[in-house]
Amino acid sequence: MCIKIFAVVAGAGSGKTGSLIKALEYIRCKYGKSLRAANQQIACITYTNVAVENIKRRTNLDDLFAVSTIHGFLWSLVENYQSDICNTLKNELIPKRISKKQADTKGNSQKAKQAREQVAKLEHDLNHIHLVSKFNYDDSGRRDYSTGSLNHDDIVDLVSMMILRLPNLQKIIGQKFPYIFIDESQDTFGNIMEALNQIASEEGLPIIGYFGDPMQQIYEKRAGQFNGPSDYKLIKKTENYRCSTEVIKLLNAIRPDLQQMPGTSNVTGSVEIRLIQAESGNGNRNTYTDDQLSNALKQFDMALVHFQWENADGIKQLFLTRQMIAHRLGFSKLNQLFTGNYASQTVEDSFKEGEHFALKPFIDVLIPLIEAHRIDDHAAIIQVMREHSPLLDPEGVSKDLTIKTVTEKAQTAIKALVAIWPNETIKEILNVANQHGLVRLSETLAEHLQREPRSEVYDDVEHGLEKGDWLMDEFFKHKANELVAYRKFILDLTPYSTQHGVKGDEFKKVLVVFDDTEANWHNYSFSKLLTPRTVGKEPTEGQKQKKS
Repeated sequence: MCIKIFAVVAGAGSGKTGSLIKALEYIRCKYGKSLRAANQQIACITYTNVAVENIKRRTNLDDLFAVSTIHGFLWSLVENYQSDICNTLKNELIPKRISKKQADTKGNSQKAKQAREQVAKLEHDLNHIHLVSKFNYDDSGRRDYSTGSLNHDDIVDLVSMMILRLPNLQKIIGQKFPYIFIDESQDTFGNIMEALNQIASEEGLPIIGYFGDPMQQIYEKRAGQFNGPSDYKLIKKTENYRCSTEVIKLLNAIRPDLQQMPGTSNVTGSVEIRLIQAESGNGNRNTYTDDQLSNALKQFDMALVHFQWENADGIKQLFLTRQMIAHRLGFSKLNQLFTGNYASQTVEDSFKEGEHFALKPFIDVLIPLIEAHRIDDHAAIIQVMREHSPLLDPEGVSKDLTIKTVTEKAQTAIKALVAIWPNETIKEILNVANQHGLVRLSETLAEHLQREPRSEVYDDVEHGLEKGDWLMDEFFKHKANELVAYRKFILDLTPYSTQHGVKGDEFKKVLVVFDDTEANWHNYSFSKLLTPRTVGKEPTEGQKQKKS
């Protein structure tokens, strides 16, 4: 019997992404010619744009592979089936949203009042959904069914519903993508996994491959254990060709359920743990204050000295939380804003990936222009503007102007940007850049710039769905200096990262800081796991055995 669904479970550092790449390469070598002739592709889904680019690079940008994020892939499957989208929204998704909100409508609390307002809005959308001319995926996170705008959560629920309800769609997807591989499967949405398994259930439809590790789950309310149907094939990857033998020993002590063994050429390496007394957090939610955070970072510097790495090149320095990195690099206020009370999970995720709509103009255009101007690199300025600026778009506002006029306008625009950069707010910088044609603003960002700032005191119950307005209002008040440091971090131009940020990468020397005070996580504690007596706990029998 042919296996239609398989799951590769690979522990930390074992080369899971490498196994995925090898599987892609095998299919390309054996079936690539016939797949191309049939206009078919191999789908490879992952969860960050960085991971997408990594896999594309490692497969030589071959268009045989359709590599994309989960949301991008899902929307590409259904965006041309507008009538089915409308019917699914009308008959399933919006009624489901209404039913969920109905549970909170009883009583006179602010939460109940807000729930009733949301139900009324959803019912209005439901009654007028047939008037929407076209539905679109708004990756800024905004949802407005009445205008056809769907957000991240809508895409996941909508597409899973459509696949499960429409057998013809299952066949179309299976015929287009005979192989569908999902990277980091532990963070796959459960309903998407159900839909993919359904696609593979019929004869002749695709092979589904899940690659991941339940122990490395990042996002809550995801699949975790990515099991397939009863006849799926589970493959445990025990060989570890990447890590040193000493690191493998540590991994096996922590992870008895998935024992790894080195390959034939692993280096010996070394692992050393240095215990440092952490302070009790006196800041928000029992985390560090700014002064305490500075003290913790000093301890990190002392650890570098201890290992004689303070002047060494190529040291990857890993922290549990981004805030510790942000504090050191100089974008802590920006980080706090985009992970704080005004930030949804979608906003926080897009901030961590450098993909938030309000940050992209600075990452892609404005900061590169400022830096190129400082070193008098005219070629770099022209290259950035040709790629991103409406002013140099040959089919845009300047198409009927002479080269001399366009050049003069470009020089004037750069001078205006440079003049206001050090002292003006982000809002003023964006307005000036937009007026001079330096940036092409997204519709969402343009709307935020044009509206009046919110004057009400923010209330999470009353304004929860509109919290993005308050986020943008605060963001617009900032200066641009922290954005420069943030961009360096996002582009991996610093030695710092989080553990999740380097998944799949390989480094010869790594210093990791486990600090439960700053992380403030509730699901697990590194202190209890590694050094239980430091937090007043006696080690379990299992911990004693691992130590021995």
